Amino acid sequence: MLLSHYMCGKLQEFSIFLLHENMGVEYIDELVNARKDTDKVVLATDIVESLPLQVSFKYVIDTACKQYSVYNCINYCAEHRYEWVAKDCLLRRESLLDGAASDTQCFRLLSKSTFNMLTESSPAQLQRIQLDKICLTVKALSPHKIISEYLGQTISPPPVINVHHAVQFLKKIEALNEVEELTWLGCRLLDIPVPCQLGRMLIYGILLQCIDPVLTIVTSLSTADPLSIPFTEDIDSLWDRFTIYIQNLIKNERGRLADNQFSDHFIFLRLFQDWQTSQKSKMPILYFTNEYDFILNGLMEQLSFIRSNIVSSLRAAHLIHFRGTMTMQNLNVLSGNWHVVKAALTGGMYPNICVLDVNKSCLKSAYSERVHLHPNTVLRDFLEPFSSSALNFRSPWVVCTKQRNYILYATMVLPLAVAMFAGPSRIRTSQISPSQNDNVNVYIDEWLWMVMPKTVAELVIKTRQCFYDGYHEFLKHCSDQDKWNADSLLMVNQGLINETLAKVFENEDLAVGFSKTPNIHYHPIVKLPTTYLLTVNRHFSWNQEIEDSQDVLVKRPLSSYFDIHSHFIERQFFVLHTKETCEDFYKSSSTPFIESVLGKFARPIESPNRHIFVILYKKNEDEMLSISRAKTINGVFTLKEYFRNVIPVYEIIEACRSISVSMPNFDGRLMSSLIDKRVGNLIMDLFAFRHHWIHKR
Repeated sequence: MLLSHYMCGKLQEFSIFLLHENMGVEYIDELVNARKDTDKVVLATDIVESLPLQVSFKYVIDTACKQYSVYNCINYCAEHRYEWVAKDCLLRRESLLDGAASDTQCFRLLSKSTFNMLTESSPAQLQRIQLDKICLTVKALSPHKIISEYLGQTISPPPVINVHHAVQFLKKIEALNEVEELTWLGCRLLDIPVPCQLGRMLIYGILLQCIDPVLTIVTSLSTADPLSIPFTEDIDSLWDRFTIYIQNLIKNERGRLADNQFSDHFIFLRLFQDWQTSQKSKMPILYFTNEYDFILNGLMEQLSFIRSNIVSSLRAAHLIHFRGTMTMQNLNVLSGNWHVVKAALTGGMYPNICVLDVNKSCLKSAYSERVHLHPNTVLRDFLEPFSSSALNFRSPWVVCTKQRNYILYATMVLPLAVAMFAGPSRIRTSQISPSQNDNVNVYIDEWLWMVMPKTVAELVIKTRQCFYDGYHEFLKHCSDQDKWNADSLLMVNQGLINETLAKVFENEDLAVGFSKTPNIHYHPIVKLPTTYLLTVNRHFSWNQEIEDSQDVLVKRPLSSYFDIHSHFIERQFFVLHTKETCEDFYKSSSTPFIESVLGKFARPIESPNRHIFVILYKKNEDEMLSISRAKTINGVFTLKEYFRNVIPVYEIIEACRSISVSMPNFDGRLMSSLIDKRVGNLIMDLFAFRHHWIHKR
């Protein structure tokens, strides 16, 4: 919408900024140092309530909502939900306005009745959030005091049941021992800036030498999902045709990225690697296909920034070394092996493990007799009963992230991976009991148990013991780089175990019917610059274009330009015919060609207060491909692309009918032709708002 108005000449130059808690300092500098004559459009999260900016804003649009992380003590999981904020929060957001200006405005998107129902102050975070990381911090600060007693003396103490659940969880993953003392794992998790469960997953990624894909998955679980599917329990009655259309588009995209791997975590990996490859191969694309491209690039930049911060923290904690066998390169020897990555997920996601009950055709966990599949997960067919999709399960075991009684993100894993990496690091002989036909029962914890031949059980237990011996040694001595040199017995044993497990897991995956895994390549972790939005700002900067044109600067001072720009600017639209795809056209088109087909029409009417736009049209398929701005820079006639999409001509004709505009004739007899301004404006709106259009044809 803003771009459409901008090109119509109704706005001054504007720049778009996205404020979030993980942005780099260069981004803040760009905002602070923005030109004073620029209209700054800020897409802000909760950081605006606490970040002091040396920037004054003329308008604030406050959604009056906030995403809260709330721990559900009934279902043993944290969930994210949007709620109305308190009145003190609204005042903090309003403080962004320029106090000296008289025409500032704060728009709040809520009704007066809702405003009157808001609480006066925000609830204390300790009473809502999951407390595992806080409990570890408390134990590090006061090792001889009970955690519940310590937190009970805070100003707003958390519910006792939440503290109890957090302590039990930390004991289960062995970050605390049975007498509530900090273990070596708990010490290491304090140094990793992610939740405890995800931090433990990173440690498994390091030990199994597949840290890069695990790092991407961990970071993706810590940030917003660009392919998230909204869900309500009354889904069938609330959804309209538009929503169902969007949901199916997301479903198809998730299915494409999953590539029959029965894993939502694989989607995160493919999505980031595809984006990372596109960033390395060329400059960010500056045309807008739809709003999703804009959001995706912003989220991927944020993900890349968080990845870099996590790697820095791992190095500072000596979990990754700068030299020797624990360097990033050596810890990624098996990063291309998805079978090993799934094993690391199994160890890291424990105790969030579900199992398929074939008799009841349902999933169940340690905390629920029946777990449902959220539409986000690729483990189910969209809106189909679980009883039918369960027949396609390759393995009964699933590691997952839960939200209430719904599996949100999941990966199907092998029984062998569960036997190897789930449960405590030590399995006692009392946890093994005889069964029938020379089989034994292996009780991994109070809920997980398996039946297997005695010889297999002995081999699994012995392999577990070898792996976890190295696990404990690593946690205790990871800062001693000499202990982890290439000649050390620890590294030799760890390498042999990992190599063996990689082959075994690969054979097991093929045996149970998993599809062959596509290659997942390891990319060296490089902090990619967060330039997408800033580059977009420069792309749409009228002032920058004026400065690039020496002819215009000679003819007119820059100050006089703003007088012209502040008035209404007329638009002219030309249709340019092509037989090529949009990409090929812009690659092959030369300046003389553009001049020959457009110059004789455009030059006579080109002026500072008239913008000329070129609509690229492909006759063979009867579709519009892109919209470009035609302008002269340094005496050279060029096209600057703004929007790209594929819009069938029949949609344009039917849209013309709906607003009683005479329909154009796209006959293609001329290479380029002038079209009616009303039709041109309609086509531009179609391109600008394409993601909102769903035709009923």
